[in-house]
Amino acid sequence: MPDNQYNLPPHAAKMQHSLVWRIILYFALSSFALSIIIGIVLATWNYHRQTEEFQSRMDYIQAGYTESLGSSLWFYDETQIHTQVKGIMNLEAISYVRVTDNLNLDIESGTRPHHQDIKTIELVYKDKSLGNLQVAFDRQAVLAEASQSAFLMISAQLASLLLLTSLLVFVVHRLITSRIRLMALEVNDRINTDHSEALSIRESAAKDEIDILIHAFNTLSDKMNNELKQKTRAQQQLKRVNAELEARVDERTQSLQLTIDELNHALKALNKTQSKLIEAEKLSSLGGMVAGISHEINTPLGLCITIHSYIDDHYQTLKEGFESGQITKQDFSDFVGIMDESLSIMDKNLQRAAHLIKSFKQVSEDQTGELIREFSVKDYLHEILETLSPKFKKTQHKVHIDCSEHMRMSTYPGAISQVMTNLLMNSLIHGFEDKEQGNINIIIAEEKGNAVIRYSDDGKGLTEEAKQKIFDPFYTTKRGQGGTGLGMHLVYNIVNQRLNGEIDIEKNCGCDGACFRLIIPKKLDVVTD
Repeated sequence: MPDNQYNLPPHAAKMQHSLVWRIILYFALSSFALSIIIGIVLATWNYHRQTEEFQSRMDYIQAGYTESLGSSLWFYDETQIHTQVKGIMNLEAISYVRVTDNLNLDIESGTRPHHQDIKTIELVYKDKSLGNLQVAFDRQAVLAEASQSAFLMISAQLASLLLLTSLLVFVVHRLITSRIRLMALEVNDRINTDHSEALSIRESAAKDEIDILIHAFNTLSDKMNNELKQKTRAQQQLKRVNAELEARVDERTQSLQLTIDELNHALKALNKTQSKLIEAEKLSSLGGMVAGISHEINTPLGLCITIHSYIDDHYQTLKEGFESGQITKQDFSDFVGIMDESLSIMDKNLQRAAHLIKSFKQVSEDQTGELIREFSVKDYLHEILETLSPKFKKTQHKVHIDCSEHMRMSTYPGAISQVMTNLLMNSLIHGFEDKEQGNINIIIAEEKGNAVIRYSDDGKGLTEEAKQKIFDPFYTTKRGQGGTGLGMHLVYNIVNQRLNGEIDIEKNCGCDGACFRLIIPKKLDVVTD
């Protein structure tokens, strides 16, 4: 067959004839197997037919020869017996004949087979048994004849099979494989050249499966061509859009970078301003403390000056009486009494002033310093209250501290002072704004190595907005009235950053005022580089 005219590619050449030869192989094997089966069936059928014919011949022999053989034996006509035996031997498929009588006659013709293949017929004449006729069927001859018949039939079928196979090869090649190869070549060519033109193979008038395949491929080619054109147009449009987009992105990036630079500059300025405001808030708190302490110290010092003047007056009077010699024992006794009372008053007031100065000195040093030290929590809270006593002395508000005498902390005391001072001043300024009497409760307990501080007052409390924004910088309810909005923001930063603690608003605290919960480590570990 003209297979090489297509010049198939290597991977296709390996597959040539595969479809044809598979069809031929399947057809030949099935036909050959069918022929063998049919031959075996025919041989078997012929054998059984010959066997049945032998039985019918035996019936024929028994009907046609037994009586004449019986008569011949009766008359002892040996010549007639030989003639009849020869006649029986001439019958088809008879291989052995033997006639015997009850005396000495024994006429035998053919080759004696196995005794199982010998058929014995009794010879009777006038109801007397004279001898036996033995006949044998030639099974080998019958089987050979049946086999030869089957062989001839199989040969005829194989010959017809060869003819049909050749015809089948021609038909399959012409109608299927040649057209498929041409399609494969053209499809392969389109794969290598990257285009999707329609096949040059035209559809036949038969409209068979190959025609359907050609039509489907041509339809697919048209669709792929359209999609390819659309894809090309889309890619060109995408390139234009990408170019425009890149230009816009570059432009926006430059604009964004300028905006970011401006925002960074503004953020640095804002952070610097915020730091200055926070520092000013600290100094303002310390300045207010200084003003209150100075006023508080002036009171005992002024009283001491007044007593000193009072003592000086009595001393001058006693001195003049002593110089004039007019002093009496009663005058000296009165002077001693005045001195005792005046010195006692001066001692108390000087002790008060010294205590105030000591408390202020400790708290102010802690607030301005950066050192960690160990201190008694309860004592230090009382020192903070001493520095704020001028503020509370003008009101009827009370501060209650519930803390163990043995509780100690090792942290930044100045940070604790700043936090508590801001909380206390917020209660005075905001919580007790329209209230003459109020209570502030500070409860401190130890829990898992932390100091848990619960600060609460029974003031007017916080609004929902204040609860959400109280720790935000510059948030204040006293805008335009001197409030900076940095007090609680400063407290939040000190607790979280400086003290490594936490501060939150406690919602269910059992009071109507503000309530805060602080968790601060009792011992602050400072990592140094």
